[in-house]
Amino acid sequence: MPSYDKATRAQALTLKMLGVSNAEIEQHTGMKTRSLNALFKRAKERGFDPQTSPKILDAYVEDGKRSGRPKNQIEEAV
Repeated sequence: MPSYDKATRAQALTLKMLGVSNAEIEQHTGMKTRSLNALFKRAKERGFDPQTSPKILDAYVEDGKRSGRPKNQIEEAV
């Protein structure tokens, strides 16, 4: 799944909130329907509720924490 910047995610979320179709959102932002639905679901889990407040906060569209392999090098060596 491609990674989208915060501005694109916020734009897509705004368009979805305004009732624009997923096909039109994909045309404007390049974000596929599956990614858009995942973004909307994640934003709602993080507290986004368009019925009470349409404001989109950074926390709604930020990348989630990712686990990963720790670096082998210490910071001083890098």
